[in-house]
Amino acid sequence: MLCLTACGSGEIASEVTPTPFPTPVRPTFTVQRGDIIVEAKLSGRVVPVALETVYFQIPGQVREVYANVNDEVTEGELLGELAEAEELRAQVDETRRTIRRAQIDLEIAQLTLEQFQSQGRSTNEIKIQELQVELAQMNLEEVLQSLGIDPESPVLDELDAQVAQARAFAPADGTIIAAINIGRNVTPDTPAFVLGNPDQLEIVAELDASKGDTEVREMFEGMPVTVTLDANADAKLTGTIRQLPSPYGTGASDDRTIHVVLDSSPSASTYQTGDNVTVTVLLASKEDVLWLPPDAIRSAGGRTFVIINSDNGPQRVDVEIGLQTRDRVEIVSGLEENQVVVGP
Repeated sequence: MLCLTACGSGEIASEVTPTPFPTPVRPTFTVQRGDIIVEAKLSGRVVPVALETVYFQIPGQVREVYANVNDEVTEGELLGELAEAEELRAQVDETRRTIRRAQIDLEIAQLTLEQFQSQGRSTNEIKIQELQVELAQMNLEEVLQSLGIDPESPVLDELDAQVAQARAFAPADGTIIAAINIGRNVTPDTPAFVLGNPDQLEIVAELDASKGDTEVREMFEGMPVTVTLDANADAKLTGTIRQLPSPYGTGASDDRTIHVVLDSSPSASTYQTGDNVTVTVLLASKEDVLWLPPDAIRSAGGRTFVIINSDNGPQRVDVEIGLQTRDRVEIVSGLEENQVVVGP
């Protein structure tokens, strides 16, 4: 009907003009001049300075931990035990019985010889008993050698030493500042407990595992740091890195912590054991350099470049970049201050 009505009225229908799609607006960035600072911020804790590290002497699994962090211990105190200790004790008990049997045979032979001598037995009887003593002595030595025990050494001491290999003892008086967890598998190179001196404090800070070695390789022992107390952000302390993990420092290669010594002494108004802190390490800094935000920089085909608008349209310009942070990328060459680049 509508068609007929239109035709009947003599009017010509016009085509509808399509709605144009909006042209996407790309962000732009201006080359600026300023400072770039690269910092590592690490979470740490104030603890006593480590004095002694305790290891188990054999590989195994930790079954018992008798001393935890912040516990005070005395020299010789039992700190932990491996699951293998129980098996070793059973073996030692059986070894003791085997040795004791051989010792009893020797004692019987010796007592019998003494009895024959006191009774004035015949020369042949005494001689035969002397040989029995000799045989019993030889048997005892063979038993000890078969068990891997030096016949010339104190037998009981050697047996106790075998069990002690699966146990960890405090080498000195101190405070536990690190302790291994129950169930952990260890080797003789795995630190099990660390003892510290409560009168000397330091900061132990965890390295950021997500950064790999990118941050720690820029650090060195003796490097200055800034420390902020988490409970009081306005309190700024200074210190130096005392120890880094190997190969970047003198610490263990499997350690993921840094040790920091503060310049000021502990007190109620500064810091104390147990305080949580943030350690800031200045890794690199440059002043008065050109920079762009990372979103302005592109990479493709082995080239680093930006896009600028020119009279002939968008143009690719290769750039050389330097120091980089999360917010700024140094522009070494290729652009000038206040030049505008187009984002992706």
